[in-house]
Parts: sequence; structure tokens; C-alpha cells
Amino acid sequence: MAVIGIDLGTTNSLASVCDDKGVRLIPNAFGEYLTPSIVSIGENNEIYVGKIAKERLITHPESTFKEFKRDMGQKIPHVCRIGEQEQKYSAEELSAMV
Repeated sequence: MAVIGIDLGTTNSLASVCDDKGVRLIPNAFGEYLTPSIVSIGENNEIYVGKIAKERLITHPESTFKEFKRDMGQKIPHVCRIGEQEQKYSAEELSAMV
């Protein structure tokens, strides 16, 4: 039986697996172990996570979120503005995307 562990960090996140082969880190889509804990929402509601989302902080700050883990358990909405539309996400919803 395999067990997956996730370290959802304020700055970076990573995942590992423990199975009959031992414990090892799971790389992300870029082959890296650390994934920036950043989420960005695209114009057509695409979800960008990690390195790509971090790059979008510069070009799309109104729809990119970082350091939301600090708000876990609180009722603080994180507002995403795309054109005239506005969507609200909780810290828990953003964390689930990571």
C-alpha cells in the first residue's frame, strides 16, 4: 500500500510517496520537487499553479494569488478580477488547486 504526503507550504509545496520501495519525493510536471504555492486564474478560468503562476504575478496580478495559506480557517475571500467579472476563492480552495 502506498501513502502520499503533501507539504503545503506558504512559499513552496512538495509531495512524497511512501511504499514498499521506501520514501521518495514526487517531481512536478517540470521535474522539480518544489512547486511555488501560487495560483493564477486565466481568462477562460484556466488554473495555473506553481512556476507558471509565479510568472503571471507580473502580468496578471489581479488574478494571481500567493501567501493565501496564512488565511486558512478564516473567512477572508481572495478576489479574482478578470475583465468585468469577479470571482471569490477561499484559502482552502486555492490550496486544493496547488
